[in-house]
Amino acid sequence: MDDANWFIGWPADVWSDPEALDASVRRLQLPESSRLMVGTDRHVTLAFLGRCGEQPARRAFDVATTAAAQMPARIRVDGTRWQLLGSARAPSAVSLLVRAQDNLLDTLIHGHRGSLCAAAAVTPDQRPPKPHVTVARLSRKLPRADRERLTGTLSGTGVAALSLTLDQLSLFTWTEQRDQRLFRRVASVPLGRSLQS
Repeated sequence: MDDANWFIGWPADVWSDPEALDASVRRLQLPESSRLMVGTDRHVTLAFLGRCGEQPARRAFDVATTAAAQMPARIRVDGTRWQLLGSARAPSAVSLLVRAQDNLLDTLIHGHRGSLCAAAAVTPDQRPPKPHVTVARLSRKLPRADRERLTGTLSGTGVAALSLTLDQLSLFTWTEQRDQRLFRRVASVPLGRSLQS
């Protein structure tokens, strides 16, 4: 897929209580037209590379592999709140904001996304980091009133039991068949020197 987006991120696979996450998503009462992101689709983005192409993305991941070896082998993150992210006019990403101790994820994103994007010859996002796991995508045709209702629901739904452990870094791109999953993992490496062979 020549027009596919590429990005590097931490897979969000290891939840402390997967049932608590699923229950919390159900409490959000998402519109029926929403697209749930489950299993291997879930992640925390380190660097968005856009439509750079496979070879530039792989060059960026080579740099990310070196960075991964310098990260803690396991990063515990906790959910802080639900938020609707995306364009200001029509936000579409239903996301769980997450935080690691001492804002470690923010530090890692700020410290590495510039070099990863440089390796792929793309311009990095200049906005402050906002680590999150997207759990659903809203339909672009969803009426504004429904988005506003959902925003209220998100702000009133707790996240006390939602935490996960990040232990690897992956290169992601779109799947060929997007009716089942949105993303595929092209390559992955474990975090931390202790996990390197």
